[in-house]
Amino acid sequence: MQTSPTTKSEVRIDAAGLTHTGKVRKTNEDAYLVATLQRSMLVHDASPTARGWFTGQSAGTMLVVADGMGGQGGGDVASRVAVTAVVNHLLNCMPWATAREVDLPPATHTPSLPGVRDQLNNALVEGDSTVKSTGARSGTPQMGTTLTMALVVWPIAYVAHVGDTRCYLYRDGELRRLTTDHTLAQRLQEVSPGTVDETSRLHHVLWNSLGASQDLPQPEIQKLTLQSGDVLLLCSDGVTKHLKDTELARLLTGSVSAEQRCAMLIERANGGGGTDNMTAVVASFQQD
Repeated sequence: MQTSPTTKSEVRIDAAGLTHTGKVRKTNEDAYLVATLQRSMLVHDASPTARGWFTGQSAGTMLVVADGMGGQGGGDVASRVAVTAVVNHLLNCMPWATAREVDLPPATHTPSLPGVRDQLNNALVEGDSTVKSTGARSGTPQMGTTLTMALVVWPIAYVAHVGDTRCYLYRDGELRRLTTDHTLAQRLQEVSPGTVDETSRLHHVLWNSLGASQDLPQPEIQKLTLQSGDVLLLCSDGVTKHLKDTELARLLTGSVSAEQRCAMLIERANGGGGTDNMTAVVASFQQD
């Protein structure tokens, strides 16, 4: 997906996604979405000739990665219905206002879009409810999914996250992880660093997810201001368990397309073992 500059958002966005089953799993339980949010109007009848679709400027870019779990065919269903529910909620409830349509504070402060945090939280709660009800109807009540998404209304980006899929920001040669893994291993590391090694099964035990717990999810939501040249990477743990941050940074360097970057990430993760489903979504931002 490539978005050309407009008068309100003078930035070129190159975004793409790719998923792969890997070398061990029989099915792919990951899901992803890359979309441009577009204001539009369908005129059914008018005078004299103003009929058809009318579209305005882009209202934002949405990037989503979900990693399903539950087995017995439940994981792929969970990730798919969660992405659908979250996106549907945002399309119907999000207060769509571009960054230049709101009163921005002084340049020393990060601009905000009113109401966005609440609706991102509500969207993930809606995704949780949908996964639970779908599981109950299908006889797989323990199915669940992680979900990490980025909503970009240039230059503002909101990252909403549940589980151990990740979002990274690559800027000026440095890679920074924006999300925290919602696993028991991460919790133990925070309390007592060095007590959990990389091979521990606790890295695969989630305390926060969509659908897999009777409790409501606890979404992690943050806001950042993007700069020209930034790259966002969203990926499932099938990628990060085989690629260290230094390798991720190396693969995000250069001027290749987002599609090519996704292909390189998946190829390297597969080459490192391919023990899980793997999904990568990459978006780069270049201001003209």
